[in-house]
Amino acid sequence: MNGDAPGLVLHVDDEQPVRDALAMLLRSYGYQVRSAADGPDALVLAGAGFQPDVLIADFNLEAEMNGAEVAEQIRRVLGYTPPVIMLTGDLSNVEFPAITDAPVWITRKPLNPELLLAALPGLVQLSRAIRSMPTGVARAGK
Repeated sequence: MNGDAPGLVLHVDDEQPVRDALAMLLRSYGYQVRSAADGPDALVLAGAGFQPDVLIADFNLEAEMNGAEVAEQIRRVLGYTPPVIMLTGDLSNVEFPAITDAPVWITRKPLNPELLLAALPGLVQLSRAIRSMPTGVARAGK
């Protein structure tokens, strides 16, 4: 965890132009960003020690895992689930499964950059606060 950085973001999207554009936007505001094309790529990054403050994931990934499944697998690898911003092109017929122990913001594509930039500092702060709590306190009631 890097307390000096505005935040560490893991972005999972199967569209390269979307990954590139979001990475460029977030880096221009000082965020450290790692991008993955699918769930397995995201798990490799997490397994290699990247501990994101926030996970931004496309719900409808073309590979074997959807965005919610990626979040659950990230939790297993890291031992925590970062706050999740779940993106989808269609909210009308989608039932989103629960993601364990994580605040989730579900929003429609295209993502509004101003809303994202307004939400990220609070999500980063929340993520870091939760991870700094003693294990028994953070998991009270579970």
